Amino acid sequence: MAARIARMAPLHSAALAAAALWLIGACGGCGPSRSPAPPAATEPAPPQGRVMPAVSEDVREQLLDGAVAVLDRLEDYDEEAAYAQVFDRLNQWSHAAGPAGLKVDGWRVDPLLAGLPSRLRDAVKAESLGSEVFDVGSDVTAIRDQRWLAGIAAMARGDAVEDLAIAVNLFRWTVRSLALVSDPPMVATDATPGSRWFLTGEILLSGRASPAQRSWVFLQLLRHAGLDGVMLATGDPDRGGVRPWVPALISGGEAWLFEPTYGMPIPGPDGTEVATARQAVADPSILERLSFPDRRYPVQAADMEGLWVLVAADPWSLSKRMAAVEAQLVGARATELAVDAAAVADRAARAVPAAAAAAEPRTALWEFPWEVLVRRKAEPSRTRAAVSGELAVMSATLAQGTGVDREGRGGTRLVRPLYAARLREFRGQWDGPDGAKVSYLAARPGRQSIAEAVTRVPPEQADAVRRLFEQMKEDATYWLGALTLAEGDFGTAVDYLGRMTLESSPDSRWADAARTNLARACIGLGRTDEAVTLLRADASPQRFGSRFLADELQNAGKR
Repeated sequence: MAARIARMAPLHSAALAAAALWLIGACGGCGPSRSPAPPAATEPAPPQGRVMPAVSEDVREQLLDGAVAVLDRLEDYDEEAAYAQVFDRLNQWSHAAGPAGLKVDGWRVDPLLAGLPSRLRDAVKAESLGSEVFDVGSDVTAIRDQRWLAGIAAMARGDAVEDLAIAVNLFRWTVRSLALVSDPPMVATDATPGSRWFLTGEILLSGRASPAQRSWVFLQLLRHAGLDGVMLATGDPDRGGVRPWVPALISGGEAWLFEPTYGMPIPGPDGTEVATARQAVADPSILERLSFPDRRYPVQAADMEGLWVLVAADPWSLSKRMAAVEAQLVGARATELAVDAAAVADRAARAVPAAAAAAEPRTALWEFPWEVLVRRKAEPSRTRAAVSGELAVMSATLAQGTGVDREGRGGTRLVRPLYAARLREFRGQWDGPDGAKVSYLAARPGRQSIAEAVTRVPPEQADAVRRLFEQMKEDATYWLGALTLAEGDFGTAVDYLGRMTLESSPDSRWADAARTNLARACIGLGRTDEAVTLLRADASPQRFGSRFLADELQNAGKR
């Protein structure tokens, strides 16, 4: 099956060799000369003077639609020019609102902002939240990332209708698509400072996430599905601090629990798929089941007295200008850009067990998204190195044939196959000549093609070019396995994840995720014993979830 798919998009060795010459610049140092990531996120721009040209609402609408259209096809553009164009159109749209400025009913600086520690709160000036001027780096990046999330949410929810079923599907996508790593930690300390302080879009492109990053992505996907989600936390700020625990769907007056480290919903009583916070408090066995002889689950029913409700929001989702853009994006362009954090917190607080001694609901902004911004600003070189290490391969550009024209002349175009594949997968554009599958396949040049390409570059560049091509091929192979698994094409998924990833590259950065996803493909094929063996071999940060699933499969086989 994989061989049949592979014939869809050949990449000729001559074109690959020619492309290697371009790649000298991309590989000359430790990272690319052009990256798909825009400039590092900066603080939202402060208010400036307003220009008030006479522009009709139709023209303003076209300006905004044009900006979003560019962000929706970034693989077709040079990033620097694309971001500049989007920035220009956004500010034209804003300035053309007239003397009254952008109209956003009920907008105000969110009350929860005051509760952030000063070192996080002071990273953004309060007046910048009310600014109607867009920033070329941070604002454009924020909208880009939310457009990707909107596409993922629309695709990953599937045919589910009920809130819980939608949330389960979105969580499955998160676990399947974001391989678990330990960096950055849920709460950074001097001993574990972390280095992968990625923005949301960088997390999605890399396909790797820590438990905190999985939670952050999942909560944003819930928002794009029109659902409330919050991070739950235990502890007391006066006695050891508040400890973020798990993300939860808020629906039907309940908080439904999802375990990002175990990679599964927390099972409920009597075989139900997802437990609620109230059930976990009333029935201690729900959390006790997550313990093992050599590792006690860190949260038990007694620890849930007076849970904290933490809302995932960042400076852009709390800003007036993002609320204004969201109000204008409707239909296929609809995107959840703004968060009313106080309102979400209020609804969530009524869905969790309250502390008997608490005088008021324990609600706050989740500090993690703000920590990301502070750490990026404090240690830019450390973050850039981490981003480059994982995303340099996205800039690999190849020459691809465009076919023969009416006069019998062949043509070529430069493409970034892996970057294009990621974006098309996010949009749910999987099949066809411009689909994610074809782009992933184009990012899998053969060994002979790579060897021929390397001979065309100076000797000092050869190793860097070879490593970049080989990493691109490894990434594309693994992601084809994850994509075919999502489609339910378990046989093809087994081939990509097993033979072409685990067996071919047992020490690759995808080995752990390939093993757990391969186990899921084996389950889909009814090969339970193989799945159990794979799950018990998992040594990744998700290993306890794998052990739990292996036990469940074995126990089900005995019944």
